Amino acid sequence: MKKRFLLVFFVIFTVVLSATTIYDIQYTTVPGADGTYPSLLVGQDVTVTGIVTGANFVHGATMFFMSDPEGGAWHGIYVYDLETGPATGDEVEVSATVSEYYGLTELGYCTINILSSGNPVPDPVLITTAQLATEEAYEGVFVELNNVVVTSAQNTYGEWYVTDTSATPAQVDDGFFYLDQVEPPIVINVGDTWAILRGMVNYSYDEFELNPRTPDDMIAVVSSPHNIVTPQSEFYGCYPNPFNPETTAYFYLAEDTQLSLNVYNLKGEKVRTLVASELSAGEHHISWNGKDDNNSNVSSGIYFFYADSKDGDFTSVKKIILMK
Repeated sequence: MKKRFLLVFFVIFTVVLSATTIYDIQYTTVPGADGTYPSLLVGQDVTVTGIVTGANFVHGATMFFMSDPEGGAWHGIYVYDLETGPATGDEVEVSATVSEYYGLTELGYCTINILSSGNPVPDPVLITTAQLATEEAYEGVFVELNNVVVTSAQNTYGEWYVTDTSATPAQVDDGFFYLDQVEPPIVINVGDTWAILRGMVNYSYDEFELNPRTPDDMIAVVSSPHNIVTPQSEFYGCYPNPFNPETTAYFYLAEDTQLSLNVYNLKGEKVRTLVASELSAGEHHISWNGKDDNNSNVSSGIYFFYADSKDGDFTSVKKIILMK
């Protein structure tokens, strides 16, 4: 009986380890003939589980985006051809055929099983407009742009362009909702500045594009007071993640804050103090090079960035993975 139990456990453990993930479908460094990066699993039938990060794509249709629970680059994908669509935050199991539609990796002809609802959505990945415009890694991923300026107003297809300090324009589109059909209507003018734009990355007509899911993904437009939302202190996340040899923590402070930012290992031991001082209000980028407080390299594995303000108004933890 003991041998049988061990055999069953080994089989289950092997299946879990070998289960296909969204990352397995998306990750590739092999370019296709048209310059895009098709999945290495095109044409294969797969079953994957994940969290719905953007529901009702194409203005209320059943198409949606889903992500591996940890989120991050290569961890998102577009799902289509459904009779009924899940809601954002649903954990779903999707059985589908991997396909490429003019450069966009998709899961199509699906069967779907909703496993649970109300789950937290993975944090958006903070990227630049240059990364949005050029990098395959963010296709299907929930991402965020910060401090962008509008360089081109909406055209007849609902597309507009923004840029940040990277100076490369990136497209924003209205794939989830029409800006003029919300209350109050959102008007895009050249020169408008947005503190935060979040949304799902789609690939269409040879361009990557950011699609805000709701007006709540569009925060603090300076030149249009009726749209202003005051940002709260927030730890956006770390990029890259997984990382080697360095990752950067991105966070925003709504006011001057006495902050500590430390790195902990899985045992709960502090391995590095990155910040222990007062920081000014605004956006901050703090890098960690994988070394402890003694300037020694730490081992591969899971670590945690723990941010905590002295007054307790701001506390946040982000998981990171060091791979060597």
